[in-house]
Amino acid sequence: MDGVINVVKPKDWTSFDVIARLRKIYHQKKIGHGGTLDPMAEGVLPVFLGRAARLIEYAPIHTKTYEARFQMGLATDTEDMTGTVVEEGPIPEDLSVFERAAEKFRGPIMQVPSSYSALKVNGERAYKLAREGKKVELPARPVTIYELEITEIAPPFLSMTVTCSAGTYIRALGRDLGKEAGCLLTMCALTRTEMGPFSLKDARTLEEIEKDPEGAVISDLHPVLSALPALELSEKEGADFLQGKRLRFHGEDRKAAAAFCGTRFLGIASISKNIIHPKKVFS
Repeated sequence: MDGVINVVKPKDWTSFDVIARLRKIYHQKKIGHGGTLDPMAEGVLPVFLGRAARLIEYAPIHTKTYEARFQMGLATDTEDMTGTVVEEGPIPEDLSVFERAAEKFRGPIMQVPSSYSALKVNGERAYKLAREGKKVELPARPVTIYELEITEIAPPFLSMTVTCSAGTYIRALGRDLGKEAGCLLTMCALTRTEMGPFSLKDARTLEEIEKDPEGAVISDLHPVLSALPALELSEKEGADFLQGKRLRFHGEDRKAAAAFCGTRFLGIASISKNIIHPKKVFS
């Protein structure tokens, strides 16, 4: 089966655990996901089945929204509650310091990822080196915080909603916001509520998917490929496209476009000098 599923990753499951479960449900090996979530996190995990795994690079899943909860006055080596406490500190009496600090983290920022991340250092995962007691130094990198709203402050907990670019570590954002506010913060809960066109309200649990595997697969890929220009082809053009034939087209050159015949997805094409060139055909 080929297609895309909007899955709810359960808390305490790895993203690989979810893929392994889906392989058993759909009886196929070729499955990929659109963005790893830490085991302690839950929420939206777009999964691409069969030939649709070739579409991950084109999916508009680079903007993500999270709901996060942090414990005040505490720091761990992993920057979340799965780690070992390394420092404790006071909770400020003036809680407005958090909102003032948040103002400095809206927009483009430079962020140093957590040492306990899946990023590679000299070919090794950072978290593996950190667990071995080795010093891990990761360079700061640019990320964008499109929206940051502190939704609740109820000591010793602080909650926030964050919409950000790919590559943003919410643990690290809490760490840095806490430093700016003068209060240690450690993440204790994280839910990804949106990832591009995928929303938690439309996602299926693994139990729901197991009961109705075919019904869980998204049939119309227009939203999934909304970042690409759409080519609407006739039945005749669609048949020719599926045979790998080049088609005449009057329009701008494109490195990639999504070809459809109605709601049926045909594949990925490039456009050059008014000619459509099939690149990835889904016959």
